[in-house]
Amino acid sequence: MKIVRIRRSHWLPISISLGFALVCCQVQAQSSQRDDFQDKLVQLGAGPAGGSFVPIANSLCEAINSERKNTLVRCVPVDSAGSVFNIHAVAHGSLQLGLSQEDLLAQAYSNGSVIGGQLLRAVAPLHNTPIAIMVRKASGIADLSQIRKGIVNIGNKGSGDRTNAIAILNAMNLKESDLAGATYLQPTEAIEAFCEGKVDVIINALAHPAPQYRELRACGGEFRDVPPEIIKKMILKNQWLRPMIIPAGMYGIEQGEVATLGMRNLLFTNSGVDEEAIFRVSKLIADQYKGLQSKQIALSSMVLLDVKEVSQLAVPLHSGALRALQKRVP
Repeated sequence: MKIVRIRRSHWLPISISLGFALVCCQVQAQSSQRDDFQDKLVQLGAGPAGGSFVPIANSLCEAINSERKNTLVRCVPVDSAGSVFNIHAVAHGSLQLGLSQEDLLAQAYSNGSVIGGQLLRAVAPLHNTPIAIMVRKASGIADLSQIRKGIVNIGNKGSGDRTNAIAILNAMNLKESDLAGATYLQPTEAIEAFCEGKVDVIINALAHPAPQYRELRACGGEFRDVPPEIIKKMILKNQWLRPMIIPAGMYGIEQGEVATLGMRNLLFTNSGVDEEAIFRVSKLIADQYKGLQSKQIALSSMVLLDVKEVSQLAVPLHSGALRALQKRVP
């Protein structure tokens, strides 16, 4: 009897054990497929202190890290010189993610000016940034045509601000040598110099409303319109620019509407960054974008990408971001 019991108890558990073993193997295989991917640590290139990229990068990384237990992806924001620097760093592979003006990404991808530019890929459109021209009222510069009378901050090397400032000067048929003076300061340094009377004009692009402009206005700064003919000329040369308005009263009841132009900014990556990592980052941003907007006012103009808009991006959409989009919008 004892032997019979052993045999019966032996065969039944074996069949059950095999079933459990198969299930466990399948679960382990699925778990392995889910968790075995590269680039679980992504470094996000932001911009210089005082620019709007830094708080945006901090907010994005905070959102990504809040779901780290589920996504296994950790994000680290990295201060940088700005859009141009980020493009080179991501193309080279030194950074996995970056923030940049869309027009600069388009140039790097299409004209061969950046080594590895063809590897650049979009992750998500983020926000719009109008180019703002802030002038010290005491300088006597009543409109943009008089800009040569002042000391103009062109912006630091590697920044989108510097590219934008030079583009505006070119559209006006001006060179830096035509100005009374030029500086090449980062945003925080430029504000300090402006308030001390050492800089008369600041040309930069920040998401609105920006505390930096409130500070500049408190130091006697006033916005100046970009004339329609300059806007038209710049857009003809750069299809990624578009007319924009700084609404009246955004920085005080006495501030009128400001006519200018600007661009969209993108979160971007390299085609070599793991598809699963970018899929999880893209899905998380889409899932949390309302929360991101409420926490970070600079993202107030952020709109989720639509399937029809993929072909209109300055650079191709990363395969991971495309998969996230297709899952969100069947």
